[in-house]
Amino acid sequence: IASFSIMKDATATALYGSRGGNGVILVTTKGGKEGKPKFNIRFETSMSQPTREVELADPVTYMRLHNEAVLSRNPNALLVYSEEKIQGTIEGKNPMVYPVTDWQDMLFKKFAVNERLNVSLSGGGKTARYYVSGAFNQDNGVLKVNGRNNFNNNINLKNFDLDLNPTTKLTVRMHGNFDDYNGPLGYGADYYRQVLRTNPVMFPAVYEPDEANLLAKHILFGNVEDGSYSNPYADLVKGYRQYSTSKILAQLELKQNFDF
Repeated sequence: IASFSIMKDATATALYGSRGGNGVILVTTKGGKEGKPKFNIRFETSMSQPTREVELADPVTYMRLHNEAVLSRNPNALLVYSEEKIQGTIEGKNPMVYPVTDWQDMLFKKFAVNERLNVSLSGGGKTARYYVSGAFNQDNGVLKVNGRNNFNNNINLKNFDLDLNPTTKLTVRMHGNFDDYNGPLGYGADYYRQVLRTNPVMFPAVYEPDEANLLAKHILFGNVEDGSYSNPYADLVKGYRQYSTSKILAQLELKQNFDF
């Protein structure tokens, strides 16, 4: 963008009629200037991370509070977690029997690093001028999916000015937007919601292969015997989706000046 201005009230309606009733924002894009070719390049790196994370109770506190909630409703009810399970978790015994799963750490990174590259070339002579620019954005998600959650934006903006004669000016503007997406089947909010609702001590995210499953080629995802509970890690890595979108806009403007 070279400049922008705001028009409102009578000025806007005089030029744009009823469409300018709420005001008009005029944006002028950059254009080529007479002179030698000028090449500009700019590279930026940024970091993105959640502004705030929900703090969850540790596994031992989780079990004790769950037992307390059950007893508060029925003092004679059977406890969900035995003292043996609680003590085995405290002592860090066999993680397959006494699992402690930090679902947030399993699914999410603390931060993601993003890159942005901008390149432009401009110049021209008295009769023709050009301005070509391109931008590449690489946005990486905070999901731990081994690079499958990358967003690639390729933005290409080309402005080409051509003076046909001293009283006529032809302007051609082209803008292309290309998006390439690779990511998990669900959305980040879905997985975060699952993390908050999944029991951290019921089963591990994955099981280590035993003798009966040494030749198994697939991951042995954790769950209860009938598999009726949600495993956020299994949902995250069970597949991915990929799609590409593109949009190209072209504008042709012809200006004729008359002398009286």
